[in-house]
Amino acid sequence: MPRTVALLIALLLSALACRSTPAAPEPRIAVPRQVGTWQGSGDRTIGFDSQSGRFRIVWETRPEAGVADGRFRLTVQSGVSGRPLQEVVNQRGAGQGSLNFEDDPRLYQLLVESGGLHWSVAVDELVLVARPSPH
Repeated sequence: MPRTVALLIALLLSALACRSTPAAPEPRIAVPRQVGTWQGSGDRTIGFDSQSGRFRIVWETRPEAGVADGRFRLTVQSGVSGRPLQEVVNQRGAGQGSLNFEDDPRLYQLLVESGGLHWSVAVDELVLVARPSPH
């Protein structure tokens, strides 16, 4: 009996040793893909679809003629429920900036609330792709 157990253990260890090791996952890199650019003045809601849930928002404001102190607020919202997810910027006067955002893939909205400023907003989605192999 002990010999049978030893033989079974040897066979099991041999089978485990012969198993191929899983291939390492391909290295991936994040590549920006332009979703859209928008500009205007006043309030606006901008909808877009994100396949990855990872994107960069770049914004800029400049004063309207004759307005000394405008306001600009930009909020990322769920495109389904309209629920606020993150305030990107809330400021007075001219400015610019960017923010990386990460959540789940889904429909999104950007809520622009602005008065006295011209604004522009660009969204680039960060998509993971296989790293090209060097040749």
